[in-house]
Amino acid sequence: MSKPPIDLQTQPKSDFRAALTRVGTIVVLGILPIAALVTMFVVGVTGGPLSGDFHYELYPQAKILLHGDNPFPPAGWDPLAQSNLIWPPLAAYLVSPLTILPAGAADVVIVLIGLACFALSLWLVGVRDWRVYGVVGLWPEVVGEMRVSHLTPIVAVLVAAAWRYRDTRNLPGLLVGLSVAVKFFVWPVGLWLAAVRRTREALIAALVAGASLLLVLPYMGIDDYAHRLSRLGRAFDQDSYTVYGLLVQAGASDTVARGATFAVGVALLAGMFRYRSFALAIAAALVLSPIVWLDYFALAALPLALARPRLSAIWFLPIATWGMEGAGVGIGDVSDIARLLVVYGLVFWVAFSYDLKAWRAAPAGPRQARATQAHAPIGRSSEI
Repeated sequence: MSKPPIDLQTQPKSDFRAALTRVGTIVVLGILPIAALVTMFVVGVTGGPLSGDFHYELYPQAKILLHGDNPFPPAGWDPLAQSNLIWPPLAAYLVSPLTILPAGAADVVIVLIGLACFALSLWLVGVRDWRVYGVVGLWPEVVGEMRVSHLTPIVAVLVAAAWRYRDTRNLPGLLVGLSVAVKFFVWPVGLWLAAVRRTREALIAALVAGASLLLVLPYMGIDDYAHRLSRLGRAFDQDSYTVYGLLVQAGASDTVARGATFAVGVALLAGMFRYRSFALAIAAALVLSPIVWLDYFALAALPLALARPRLSAIWFLPIATWGMEGAGVGIGDVSDIARLLVVYGLVFWVAFSYDLKAWRAAPAGPRQARATQAHAPIGRSSEI
């Protein structure tokens, strides 16, 4: 039987389109993210800040702790006027090896560690499509993190590893406990361990996080430390990218804003327990934290990667948050906060939809299997 004739007119056009697509993909998702990261790095080095909060808060706090002195602020401290050396003590000890370097060199190293940690966290949750790494490299939440170095990438690695090794004994609890000890706001991930029937690991997480607070005892009581954290939260919560910040800046009273935030947070936690949802645990952490800066939302990449491990349109949505300030007093207005919350509301909805499909697909009974979210892909037809 003879072969069908080749249309010599359409064949070159098809090859040209394919080649153009490949080149465009490399430029947009390969070269452009590298250019954005390098540009932000150069701007930080030449004009500042680079690793601003690390440089002025975490680095000096670690040096003071290593000398055996009290780095924590006094009772009358004003977070808006003085240095905020109030980081969790484990976070300071974690970066203490960098204090052997001059502050400027340590700033550069923590940036490089952060970028590596973001990439590793995506790998741990199963992303093998290089294009996803490229588009995440365009997220302002990732690019801008190098200007502050809030240790969000390290938290991302710990949480991602806890998810990856969630079926092992003891390790998930240790990893989640360490993540909470580094940045307290991710405590709902510990409740997620309880929701997926890993009670032992949830208890380990609570013990590790609680034990980390003992590191403040040589310098002050835990209640005094908690009081200072509360003062810090009240100083910056109205400027944060949260439901509370949105409502206060829109003119709502403190009572109404806190009540609405609490209601949204409780609803997310209830949904997390009901559907054993990793996505809702991360969302609840962002809602219930008094302070949420732009880079914190980079954690949304973890549950999104479970739902969309290959490139799809939703990965591009956070790019719409370019132009927002990363952290500080008066960083955003109502429109900025609303835009950010809408963008990430959609991201978390996609991620939660995957959790929901996994929950519904599991067999009847105690449904513990629904919680662990087996590695088999479910409902990924929208991938590119």
